[in-house]
Amino acid sequence: MHRKEGSLVDALDLDTPALFVDHDVLERNIARMQQQCRAWGVALRPHVKTHKIAEIAQMQLDAGAIGITVAKLGEAEVLPGNDVLVAYPLLQPKLPRLRALAKTRALKVAVDSVQVARDLQGIDTLVEIDVGVGRCGAQSPEQAVAIAQACSDFQGIFYWPSWLDEAGFRAACVTIDAVLDALAAAGLEAKIVSGGSTPGAANTPLIPRTTEIRPGTYVFYDANSLAAKCCVEADCALRVLTTVVSTAVPGQCVIDAGSKTFSSDQTVGAGTFGHFVGRPWTMRKLNEEHGYVEIDGRGGPRVGEKVWVVPSHVCATVNLHDEIWYGRGGRVEGSWKVAARGKVR
Repeated sequence: MHRKEGSLVDALDLDTPALFVDHDVLERNIARMQQQCRAWGVALRPHVKTHKIAEIAQMQLDAGAIGITVAKLGEAEVLPGNDVLVAYPLLQPKLPRLRALAKTRALKVAVDSVQVARDLQGIDTLVEIDVGVGRCGAQSPEQAVAIAQACSDFQGIFYWPSWLDEAGFRAACVTIDAVLDALAAAGLEAKIVSGGSTPGAANTPLIPRTTEIRPGTYVFYDANSLAAKCCVEADCALRVLTTVVSTAVPGQCVIDAGSKTFSSDQTVGAGTFGHFVGRPWTMRKLNEEHGYVEIDGRGGPRVGEKVWVVPSHVCATVNLHDEIWYGRGGRVEGSWKVAARGKVR
């Protein structure tokens, strides 16, 4: 890398492919979501699966987050936060690690079966409710009550609204209210109603009994966020720097970033694996080390040219990399280790 202005490095001089985070945009995204949560009257418990980086988790906590959300215990074992929600069903083989973590941190676990609830004796639990997404969660108020009754330390309920639109949120509110009423009738108090996702964050007030939300992608945003109008391009804090390595085939160029750099999740409905900044290009296909880019013929790409790409799915993209560079004003200030990379157990 060519160094400029003392110790700072121009981000465009990074060896490619490279992930780079604009620290100013990252800080703004963290502050904005925290402010929105305060305005909505809910706590923020960000999902750290997006970044898997200890320093960013600490930034979120310092900004006012009440704790962190993880998918897997491996994430909690390497990331900070004294109040951790495991937003994933935990089975018996995981319990020794869970109980070891519980000796040093406040832990909560989301459950959606009587069997798992019974196994988690002595652990704070939230009963997951399916609000129409069809992934996990109790399917009726009666089932939710049965699971809650099997919990030794029932704390409340958990829902995941995913990409539900406003109508979906209104239907979810009816479901949540029915579950909470059934729990109350059974003498069970739900102190916590945990919901939220980045695309669903703005609809949080439509489920007014929500006490906390768990968005993750908002720290970086991505091309899916752009397509859903959750953000604008300037909000996309993480971008991938790539280099054009071939222009031999008419109508396309090839970049040095394929499925080992970008997530193989496409932007929903767009047929691309990323959003090119400042160029009307479309990444139509990925091999392991090749990104096939459809170009429109105007101002053709040059071999050796470097281009910035906002990945379609940033969470899965980050998990492919050992480190992420960061800086301000296009200058590199340092790098972060992706501490929870590959922590899928």
